[in-house]
Amino acid sequence: MATLTIVKSDNAVAVDGVGRTVDCSDLASNIWAVQFDGSNGHIEYNDGTPNEAITDVNDFQSKIDAHKAQDVDLGDKPDEETFFAALSYTEKRLMRGYASIGDQLDMQYHDKVNGTTTWKDHIAKVKSDYPK
Repeated sequence: MATLTIVKSDNAVAVDGVGRTVDCSDLASNIWAVQFDGSNGHIEYNDGTPNEAITDVNDFQSKIDAHKAQDVDLGDKPDEETFFAALSYTEKRLMRGYASIGDQLDMQYHDKVNGTTTWKDHIAKVKSDYPK
């Protein structure tokens, strides 16, 4: 294992830089986040408890397992269509649909300054192309 990040309130778990949604409701109520770089890390608390240093992630193995359970077996060499079909609705929108957050904010700024609807048109197109 190289890295682990958990943000309990968001049910966000990233293993080796790959983020996924994993139920974290069973973690202690005072855990805010967990950071681990592969050899050292810490648990961050939301109740004033000082951060706790950790040297392994054994206590969080269930979150790592739940993250891994979402892996999709695409075979040896999947073509683009097979790969895309295996993605979640949200992943599809992010991969082929929505512009980056920075680009969307830029669209909103220019829409406000120029009185255009670039951002609204962009969002409507993505929603149309990838309906729920």
